[in-house]
Amino acid sequence: MSSVFLIVNGEIGANSINVFCPHYRNGPKLNVYDLVGSWITVYTRPKALNCYMLNIRAITDLEREKNFLKYGNFSSRVDWSNCYLEVESRMGKHYFQGDGSESGVLENIIILQTDDEKYTLHEQSADQWTIYGRRGSELAVMRDCAGKAIAVFARIPYWPTPHQLYATLHRSGVNALNLDRVLCEPNRIY
Repeated sequence: MSSVFLIVNGEIGANSINVFCPHYRNGPKLNVYDLVGSWITVYTRPKALNCYMLNIRAITDLEREKNFLKYGNFSSRVDWSNCYLEVESRMGKHYFQGDGSESGVLENIIILQTDDEKYTLHEQSADQWTIYGRRGSELAVMRDCAGKAIAVFARIPYWPTPHQLYATLHRSGVNALNLDRVLCEPNRIY
């Protein structure tokens, strides 16, 4: 598969933002608001990734304006008007930039605060998201654009059977021989 540069956010001021995504797969558009809710990891690859929960919520226009005033735009790298979701996990809070129209590719906006109370933008590759299943029993597949990491999340309280999980991975193009790890028992949330 060849490397692809995607322009996820189009023009921001006079600057174009390119997202390097060598593991990009053509897929359907993603309605980013379908990601809103609580999710738990059911599968990860490689084995090094640990199980975790995600709480994703939509952010308002007012919150986007406040974020711009608080953090700035990091030399036009962040377009707050194009950040619709806030993600909370054990790794902290970050934002998704993008509307999902490029086959579900969303940039990770991770902001760190330094010891001298300044904010810096953490370099993090974008992810490609796809949702499978009916409302309430969805599985969200996340592929790291720059690496080979893949995670599958189930909308809480749903828990897929191994057959459902493997079928979803197959539809996502993940070879069944590469099924390295199924994480999190349904009764154990880390």
